[in-house]
Amino acid sequence: MPSTSINLPEGLKKQLEERLERGDYQNTSEFIREAIREKLKRETQLHPKEIQRIMNVRERERKGEQKWIPFEQVKEELGIE
Repeated sequence: MPSTSINLPEGLKKQLEERLERGDYQNTSEFIREAIREKLKRETQLHPKEIQRIMNVRERERKGEQKWIPFEQVKEELGIE
């Protein structure tokens, strides 16, 4: 497995060492991997308001009330290339 080195402020390093001493994690790598997984998981989850918005759009689509705009048209209207 490739390795990556990081610099930690003293306060974070001390907190990490405390968790290792308590036995929460076997080693620093295990802690860092879990922290990264949790961060990625949180960032890819939808906020409940976004889920509701999507559900509302789907309901309007089902009723024939939703008009879809092709992605290319949206980009053009927003001036995005």
